[in-house]
Amino acid sequence: MRITRTLGLLAAAAVFAVGCGNGDSAETSNDHTVEAGDLYYEPEDFAANAGEISFTMENVGAVEHDLRVDETGDEIIGLIDPGETASGSVTLEAGTYTLYCSVVGHREAGMEATLTVE
Repeated sequence: MRITRTLGLLAAAAVFAVGCGNGDSAETSNDHTVEAGDLYYEPEDFAANAGEISFTMENVGAVEHDLRVDETGDEIIGLIDPGETASGSVTLEAGTYTLYCSVVGHREAGMEATLTVE
């Protein structure tokens, strides 16, 4: 009886733990795909391991966009025209970084993403 009750409690705890996730956590990878639209990046959060981190960006917007790292000044992907796709990489140590579009007014309008490097 005690074993059955313990197993039941463990199963309930496991279901609760899985159900509590908000689905917003970034998957850890060093190879990311990002969609650049008009004044947004999708996804907005990335996670990677320290070292070389690669990005492929598709510009689905109506104007050009790029991808830069605020804290280091690195350009990951230079300006690309609407409908284009480009790739680039950056080498980073552990920390939290802000990715942004350097086109005038885009960052101020919210075109930013967060990269967490472990």
